[in-house]
Amino acid sequence: MDNSNTMTDRTCEILEYLYSTEKAVGVSKISNVLDLPKATVFRILQALEKWQFVQKKEDSDEYNLGLGMIKYGAKLTSDMTLVTISKSLINALSIQIGESVNLNIPYQDQTLNIYQSPNANYILISKLTPISALNCSASGKIFLSQKSTDAIALYFNHGLYSNRTINSITDYQSFKKNIESITDKGIAYDDEEYEYGLFCFAAPVYHNDLIIASLSVSGPKTRLQYKGLEDLESELKSVSEQISKLIENIDLNHLL
Repeated sequence: MDNSNTMTDRTCEILEYLYSTEKAVGVSKISNVLDLPKATVFRILQALEKWQFVQKKEDSDEYNLGLGMIKYGAKLTSDMTLVTISKSLINALSIQIGESVNLNIPYQDQTLNIYQSPNANYILISKLTPISALNCSASGKIFLSQKSTDAIALYFNHGLYSNRTINSITDYQSFKKNIESITDKGIAYDDEEYEYGLFCFAAPVYHNDLIIASLSVSGPKTRLQYKGLEDLESELKSVSEQISKLIENIDLNHLL
């Protein structure tokens, strides 16, 4: 193995260990836990201390993480938006399944598309507006289903819905069936309810227990069925779960 790579790996192991410990630790402890030579641990700690990535306690030879980590953490946090975290996973999924994948969030009783994979090659998809009604989009149904019974009833009673096709759901009783399906499968569908010829399914993205976004796949229904809807849904749910895991410890105010 390349010596530089070995040293880099060891440095990362030490930083990871210091991050995981609640108290400052000494060279001997780090050496024993990580099975590294004491001399190597000492040299790495000296270099890290020079760059303020670690700091040694004044009254002992024990180390913990240093103030130099803060500025990098702050920069990283400021860049950790939902789009930047999700984009590579969304693009990879889109390439894998050969379909457009979208990232959506709720916005003023509507659904807002905040990112779309680059290969939206289906003409209906490329013409879609970034905002859609909750009642007739797969992502919107996920967001709407999370509201209270009274709030959902008010949504329909106040005419906030959109009647875009003959398939669009425009009353609360009909929408209740969708809630059961979403709860059961963790997937919502738009079966030519937003646009004729367009089929869409979506999975929720959670921030801990709160649904803050959704991933959706759109395309002609016959093509999606040919590829295998169950397999496509499974892949979509897997990515949405990965994103949910990645964002669980990030402040929600930074994400959106």
